[in-house]
Amino acid sequence: MDRICNAVLDRIFTLSPAGRYVIIAEDEFYEAFPDGSEKTYDELERVLSSLRGGGYIDLKYSRGDMYCVAPLKKYVEQQQPPIPEEEEKKDRKPDFIFFSAFAGSALGSLIVALVFALI
Repeated sequence: MDRICNAVLDRIFTLSPAGRYVIIAEDEFYEAFPDGSEKTYDELERVLSSLRGGGYIDLKYSRGDMYCVAPLKKYVEQQQPPIPEEEEKKDRKPDFIFFSAFAGSALGSLIVALVFALI
């Protein structure tokens, strides 16, 4: 999510902290835009459609310069959780099983070869 979308989503959450529908004017959205960003109608439509497509807001209607918007969920940066040490140890277990199976089959073949050599 880009910084404009994040700023607009924050503005929507500040105006409607309970998650209910609220009517917001275009100018209020433009005030949320970061400095140096383009404050045009097309950019606002792109931001709102991006937020709606991502499931962050529900846009009930827009008439003129008024929008009826409800926040659905906050943006949380997704980070990969660190791998617990238990999972690292589980990865070593199949290696040990393979090695012990290989050693057991080699030992069994050796015993069979000795039996046939002595008979």
